[in-house]
Amino acid sequence: MKKLLPLLLVAVLPFGMAQSNQKKTECVNTTLLNRELSEIKALVNGEWELVSGGNARELCEYENTFITFADDQYVWTEDGKAEPGALNWRKTEIETGHKVYLMDVFYATHPAYPVSVKGDTLILQDCSETRYEYTLIRK
Repeated sequence: MKKLLPLLLVAVLPFGMAQSNQKKTECVNTTLLNRELSEIKALVNGEWELVSGGNARELCEYENTFITFADDQYVWTEDGKAEPGALNWRKTEIETGHKVYLMDVFYATHPAYPVSVKGDTLILQDCSETRYEYTLIRK
């Protein structure tokens, strides 16, 4: 029995440590349409990597582009250069009848709105003529 105990510790201890070191993240899978602004901010706040944007005809991929959301502010970082800005949230109704909150994360003249959070993915829809849908991954 004395020889078996060290063997059990060597076999079981790493498994237990691996379990305790796993990141405990809540898996979110929700639309952000028709939500209160406080709910949207809670789900969007944090650092995200912008990976792609596109519509039915075009697809753009991005590298080294990050957006950090902090309630009413954001910081756009591209190739190490950070540019802060105000989101200027405002509520409106879109063509489908859903109520959304517009934000000025891309351009003030063509705002975007958060559509959904699925796991570590955030989808933003812009209101420009291109109607790009942007995909961001939580960092």
